[in-house]
Amino acid sequence: MMINRPLLSRYIAKSISQLQQNNHAILSLTAAVGASAAFHYYCNEPNFISSNWSKNGYSRSLALCEKELPNTSQSVAVAETTSTKTTSPKPLSRASLLLYNLKLLSYSSLPVPRLISSKDPLFSYPEIVSGVRRRQADELNLQNILSSKRLMMARQSQDQQQMQPILQEVNELVYGKGVTPQIREDFLAQYGCVGHTPEIVKYLVDELAKDRGIVEVGAGNGQWARSINDFHNLQRKQNNPTGKAFDLVLAFDNMQELPLSPKIYHQRTVPAKQYFYDKVKLASHVDAVKGFASRGRVLMLVYPSPGSMALETVKAYVESSDQNDTVVYVGEGIGGANA
Repeated sequence: MMINRPLLSRYIAKSISQLQQNNHAILSLTAAVGASAAFHYYCNEPNFISSNWSKNGYSRSLALCEKELPNTSQSVAVAETTSTKTTSPKPLSRASLLLYNLKLLSYSSLPVPRLISSKDPLFSYPEIVSGVRRRQADELNLQNILSSKRLMMARQSQDQQQMQPILQEVNELVYGKGVTPQIREDFLAQYGCVGHTPEIVKYLVDELAKDRGIVEVGAGNGQWARSINDFHNLQRKQNNPTGKAFDLVLAFDNMQELPLSPKIYHQRTVPAKQYFYDKVKLASHVDAVKGFASRGRVLMLVYPSPGSMALETVKAYVESSDQNDTVVYVGEGIGGANA
């Protein structure tokens, strides 16, 4: 099951509060899911401006504005830092939150600019809530099937006619209705755990990471890195054919949880030739962002595994350099399958 709308995950909420002790006025966090072509930038909680960040009465503030991606109806929330003497943005009021929860105020009607707190609807939205509930129900149904008497009897008798409908039910619960294991594996081969769109790739290359590059941690087989670098190289050849080649994405992975085994999908296979990135380097998540070559680049985390990896990566990234100020997070929200 894929949830189409992007959202910050738990680790981002944690990292925001922990990073307040660092001398970084704003950590721009970007969340995206390929299927939706939507991007969001955020900054930290209401008390993110400290006395250490204010000089001569000036302080940095967060400005959110809406704009459209090309050929898509999805909106883009953009965070910009400005130096002004104006009052800094505030989080949503209790009244606004109440109206939103009562469905009397739509998400698009919420005021901007605003500071994002843990209670903001950005951290939890109807699609993720209903999606998690469906997933929990599917997991319960799957457990019931696997422990059912009919499955035990079908196994004992090795009756293929009895097994076929049971396998069909299991496939629908695990992969979704109409999605076969082969279709899922083909998707993994082309995209990895989550898909991207041409609009997202173009936005990353032409705007967000232009002139600074990306460091991807947990790159897996490197499908996102491959697509982004291929598009970047195509743009470079068209606009500046004599210019120096530049790997827009530096991709790293510890190679312990690859979606597809390199023993099966080796370099001579068609998926590896068409979709995989052959420059994914072996490194721990912390070492990847601490390297000099990663300094100043946008950090990208695509569908990070549950656990502490994502939080540790964000912390190490921000602590490594004052130039490290932007994170692209691709995955599900609170209660979802990611960090």
